[in-house]
Amino acid sequence: MILTKDMYVPALRWRMAEYQALLRLSANAKERVVPFITIPELEFDFDSWKPKKTIHEHVHPFVARYKNKWGKRPAWIGLHPSIVDGAMGDGRDILTFVFAGLREFEAKAIPLIRLDAESRFQKSVAAIIGQDGQGVAIAARLEDLMKKDAFSRVVAMFRSLGVDEDEVDLIIDLGEPNFEPYDTFSVALIAALRRLGDLNRFRNFVLVGTAIPETFKGIAKGQDELPRHDWLFFQTLLSKLPLGMRRPNYGDYTIVHPNFTPQDMRKIKAAGKIVYTTGSSWWVRKGGAFRGNEEQMHEHCNVLVGSGVFKGNDYSYGDDYIGNCAIMKVTPSNLTRWKNVAINHHMMHVLDDLSTSGAAP
Repeated sequence: MILTKDMYVPALRWRMAEYQALLRLSANAKERVVPFITIPELEFDFDSWKPKKTIHEHVHPFVARYKNKWGKRPAWIGLHPSIVDGAMGDGRDILTFVFAGLREFEAKAIPLIRLDAESRFQKSVAAIIGQDGQGVAIAARLEDLMKKDAFSRVVAMFRSLGVDEDEVDLIIDLGEPNFEPYDTFSVALIAALRRLGDLNRFRNFVLVGTAIPETFKGIAKGQDELPRHDWLFFQTLLSKLPLGMRRPNYGDYTIVHPNFTPQDMRKIKAAGKIVYTTGSSWWVRKGGAFRGNEEQMHEHCNVLVGSGVFKGNDYSYGDDYIGNCAIMKVTPSNLTRWKNVAINHHMMHVLDDLSTSGAAP
C-alpha cells in the first residue's frame, strides 16, 4: 500500500462515534482515507469501581465491527499502551487474535507498533508480518525524534521485525505540541527528521498531530473559533522542507483529543455543542448541559446553518444531520451522535483541504 498525494490519515480510537464516522463517508472519500486505528483502553464502571468488561469482552467484537464498518480497505491497527500486555480468553495476545480474524476475510490491515514497544510485543508483530506479508507501521513520538539515537532505534525495530525499510510505514506522532510560532517549530522538526536519514527509503511517511483541546470546559457558552494550528503548521512545514526532503502525508486526531477517556458521567454535565471544521479553525457553538436540555441542539444547528460557514446538507453525512436538525426534521439524539457528526464532517473537510492546498508528498 502506497499513499497517494491526496490521501488522509485520521487517527481514531475504535469507539462508536469514530467507526460510524468512517462508515458514513462517501464511497469516493473512503478511497482516500487510511485510518490509524487504536483499539482503546478498557472503559471503567464508576458504580462498581472496576473495568466494565474483561479484555476478551472488550476486544472480541472488533473484527466483526471492522468488517462491517471498513471492510477490506487498508488501515493501520495498534493497541492503546494500557492493554498491550492483555490476553484473550484463549491465551493469545490481543493483536494476534485480531489479525487472525482479519485474515479470514482478507482485510488489508497492517499492524502498528510503537518505537518503545517491548520485545514480547515485537515478537507478536513479527509473526503477524510473516503470515500476512503486508509490512508494518512504526510510530515514533516527537520525544523519540529529539533523541540522538532516533535513527538507530528505528533501524533496530524494523530489523527485529524482519522487514526492510521499503516495508515500513513511518508514522511520526507529534501528539499535541505547541505549534506556534510555525516557522520555529518547522525548523526544529526538520532538524529532528534529518536524524532519520533518507525518508524516501520508507514505504510511507506520515505526520500526525492535533491542536484540538483536551476539554472544552474553558470555552464559554455561545460561539467561538479555535485555530486549527496542526493544519496551519503543516502547510508552513511543507513550505520550509529542503529540496529533496520527502514530504509527509497529513494525519490528525479529527476533533477528539488523543488523551480523551470516558468520564464518570455522574459527576460531569457535558455541554451540548457543535464542533465544525472550517478552512483554518473549528467553529464551536456551546450551550448548557446536554442532558435534560437536548432540544438546544436545534438552535445550535440553526445558528450554524445561518453562519456563512455551513457547507450545505449535501457535503457530508454530518452536514446533512446538522441541516435537518436545524429544521427539526431529526431529533437532537445523544452526545455520541454529535461527536460522530463532527468527525464525519471534519474528515470530509480535510480531504478537500488536501485536494486544494497541494499539501502532499
